[in-house]
Amino acid sequence: MGLDIVEFVMGVEEAVGVCIPNDAAAAIATPRMLVDYLHGRLPQSRGPRCLSQRAFYHVRRALADRLGLARTALRPDTDLLAVLPAADGQAVWAGVGDSLGFPCWPRARSDSWLARTFLHARPRTLGEVARYVATFSPAALKPPGEGWSWGEVAAVVDGQMQHHFAIRDYSLDDRFVQDLGLG
Repeated sequence: MGLDIVEFVMGVEEAVGVCIPNDAAAAIATPRMLVDYLHGRLPQSRGPRCLSQRAFYHVRRALADRLGLARTALRPDTDLLAVLPAADGQAVWAGVGDSLGFPCWPRARSDSWLARTFLHARPRTLGEVARYVATFSPAALKPPGEGWSWGEVAAVVDGQMQHHFAIRDYSLDDRFVQDLGLG
C-alpha cells in the first residue's frame, strides 16, 4: 500500500472514528468495500441525513452570532471574505471554529496574492466550509447515540477521495490501484 493510500485511510479513520487494522485495509480494494467495511463497524442509522447541510447550519449559526448578522444573510454561496472583518478576519474565523469545537477547522482564505496563488484549497464560501467540516469532522456533527447511514459514510469517503486524490469522477466499484492508478 502506497503512502497516498495510507494517508487516505488514516484520514477516513480519523473522520469517522474507526480504526481499520492493516490486514483489513490491505483487503479493501474499492471505495464501496471501504464504505461497507466502515458502515459495518459504526452504529447504524437508516435515515438519510446530509452532513454538509448539518455542518452549514452549525457554521452559519456560529458565524451569525459572532458577527451579529441575521442567519438569513448567510447562504452557502456567501464569500467568507465578504463577511469577515478586514482587520481581524482570521481571528474572528478562528473564534468561530473554537466555539464549534470541530476537530478539524479550516483557515479562511486570505485575499493576498500569495493566498490566491498557492492556497486555493482553503474554503472560499460557507458551502465549501460545510463540505470541509462534513469531510473532516463528520462525527462531531452527530448527536450522541445517533448512528450512521450508508450514504453518510459514502459521502465522507467521497470527500476524502476528492481531498487526497483530487478524484471526482469515479465509480464506487473502481479498484484503487488497477482502475484509479492509486498506490
